[in-house]
Amino acid sequence: MDSIAPPKVPDLMPARAPALSSEPGPAAEAAKRRMAEHQAMLRAEVMPDKGTVQLDADAQRFVHTLQDSTTSETLRKYPSESQLAYARAVMAYLRAQSDR
Repeated sequence: MDSIAPPKVPDLMPARAPALSSEPGPAAEAAKRRMAEHQAMLRAEVMPDKGTVQLDADAQRFVHTLQDSTTSETLRKYPSESQLAYARAVMAYLRAQSDR
């Protein structure tokens, strides 16, 4: 009687895989360079160039302002103008109370 054994499946994997080079190829280097340029561009767009901190004497609060140096546009101001107006009103009220 013949033995019942599964048929042999041919080996689809090569006996030896080709060795991978540890050095990046020209396409990988170009991709890395392009990615670095893209990241630098994003940082330039997002990061403000000029930041100042000043004391608003009427509100008795420090004001932090971030500006773009090329356009002199104010990108962000903390505290906001409405918060400063409230602080100025409170300080004016306190000054009026202390003058009595």
